[in-house]
Amino acid sequence: MTRKLLLAVGLLLYASLVESADLLELIASKPALSQVKKIIEADDVLTSLLKSKSYMAFLPNDKALNTYQGVKDSILISYHLSNLPYLVQDMPDELNTDLAGNPRVYISKLPSGRPSTTGWEHLHVYINDAKVIDANHEAISSRGMKQMLHIVDRVITPTVPRGIDFSQIDSIYLNPDAQKLIEKPRYYGLEGSLSISEFEGRVNALNLHDVYNISGKNTFFIPVDAGINIRDNKTIIDKQVIHGHVVPGKVLFTRTVQDSKEEFESLAFTDNLKVFISMENVSSFNNEDQYYAKSKTIASDVAHMKGTALARIVKGNIPIKNGVAHLIDRPLMLVATNVLAILQKTAQLSMFYDLIRNHDSGLINVMTVAKSLTIFAPSNEAFKKVNNRQLEQIQLNTENISRLLRLHVVERILTTDELMDRNREPNLQVPTLSKGQSLYFAINSMDPKSPVVTVEGAGVTGTLTTANVIARNGAVHIVDRLLGIPSQTVYEKLATDPILSATFNLSQQEGWNEKLKNRDEQFTLFVPTNDAWAEIRRTMPSAYKKLFMGSFAYHVRNILERHMIANSVFTLEELLSLTTNATVSGKNILQGRLNMTRGKVYFQARVTQSFGDILGQTPSEYYTDWNGVRAKVIRPDLKCVNGVVHVIDKVMMMNRDVTVSGSAVPAASGLASLVATFFTVAFARALHH
Repeated sequence: MTRKLLLAVGLLLYASLVESADLLELIASKPALSQVKKIIEADDVLTSLLKSKSYMAFLPNDKALNTYQGVKDSILISYHLSNLPYLVQDMPDELNTDLAGNPRVYISKLPSGRPSTTGWEHLHVYINDAKVIDANHEAISSRGMKQMLHIVDRVITPTVPRGIDFSQIDSIYLNPDAQKLIEKPRYYGLEGSLSISEFEGRVNALNLHDVYNISGKNTFFIPVDAGINIRDNKTIIDKQVIHGHVVPGKVLFTRTVQDSKEEFESLAFTDNLKVFISMENVSSFNNEDQYYAKSKTIASDVAHMKGTALARIVKGNIPIKNGVAHLIDRPLMLVATNVLAILQKTAQLSMFYDLIRNHDSGLINVMTVAKSLTIFAPSNEAFKKVNNRQLEQIQLNTENISRLLRLHVVERILTTDELMDRNREPNLQVPTLSKGQSLYFAINSMDPKSPVVTVEGAGVTGTLTTANVIARNGAVHIVDRLLGIPSQTVYEKLATDPILSATFNLSQQEGWNEKLKNRDEQFTLFVPTNDAWAEIRRTMPSAYKKLFMGSFAYHVRNILERHMIANSVFTLEELLSLTTNATVSGKNILQGRLNMTRGKVYFQARVTQSFGDILGQTPSEYYTDWNGVRAKVIRPDLKCVNGVVHVIDKVMMMNRDVTVSGSAVPAASGLASLVATFFTVAFARALHH
């Protein structure tokens, strides 16, 4: 009993000591804050303040300070202090700090999706660009005032003059707004590669300094000198372009914008001109974060084209009195010289550009001089999804790598607006610079502001992550896949392609499609579209119902195996090599017989023109023919790791394929028939007696 009493007293004493600890003692008790502790203890004034006054500290841990390249002193720590001790969940959206001039920090709260156990875990809380990772540690100053400690994962860097005697400059530069920042960039280390004097000169020439001293919470994008073509400044960077670099009423730090699809109105948002700004985190190939700013002009005027402009943030998250500023590597809203310039200057496209530069100098020339081109450019992130061994093999053959690269290029300007206008076409396809290969498109969201567009090339489907990056000779769309190098099995291709879902659902009966998962086997499939099955439903309703009810797997298997060649892969080119000249219905065609898994099918190639020898021309239409059922190949060569899929517009079947004979009666129907027979016989016997 005595031992328990002593233990209780000890715990109470310990609790009272913890409760009475001041902020400095609390910091000292945290192993992760050892570097902050040393910086504070080197300044007697700061040490005294943290012991005696009411403070809230939001301090970087040792890991954050180890990666920080700036000056680590009491000035830096003062920017991590406020005299209002809030719980993290109760913080207002901005706070004045203890640094000279009282520059503010900005608070962003985002839902975390987690339950709240101690009051704040349901939130991701950011102070400027630093995330709170530990919070709500209370302390009491020596004068009995409440104090609070939070821990963040990054150093919060103040925008203060460095290397300058504060007494020699106007106090307004101690807490600058955007106007003061661009007036005196050297005060804040914005020199050399970070110089912004050219843009400031243009702002000054147009007398637009008032844009940068607007009050409130705003976001400013400022291009560095290296990204500005000085010759074009007067004619291109006009008032509207400068307005297009400002998001009013929103403070956007890079880490707090977590949805790249979220767009914000810029100051260039009028009746005639409408420009949105968004931000995106793009991982480099080394998994380093790279942030981009995007302007999207959705309503244009005479001087400003519709489309997207991309700029990489070269120095972000500069806190200022009226918001935050980001330095970018080129101006927004401006049109690039040519599509090649976009590939060259966009870091997230460097791997695709390097492939072109190293393997296809002819394509480099095309991109420079062509008048109308569209590039579907895979991002560096897309290359992570590629089988490296396959890509290396392709690079060993000049013809193959050129064919792969040119699959991503269309010899015309193709914007998402046009794709949306043409979306009702049953098979929206566009030929590429890769001979005989086309791209196929689908619009999965018709939102005119942000349509979701997918593109398929040689069986690989990618989504446009950034669309309509406009150049003077075309457009670039950034895609999340490298087209032409398959990664899916035939099974996965059928499962994920929305226009093939009916065939996939049918093929699941009794696990028929399980074989298509095997990467060690090979298959060639002619796959009917959903529209083809819809035609069967209209013309053969009874047969359709039986096939899809799930009880006629035998008949389903027979029909599907008529559409499949097992143990062989035949691309369109290889199918053509099997054909010979033939006459069908009085017309010259190329025709070859294919031995399917079940039965035989004819493959036919036709030239749509009515003149010339068929063997001297390139066929432009391809069909399969089974007992007079002619199915057009509308999407050939969907390559998979274990085969190839050719999409056709008809199902090769007839009503008789689902005729229910005695041997093929489903089990349930057979049982019903047996029961009916039993009752008929029994009833007859009863009448006889």
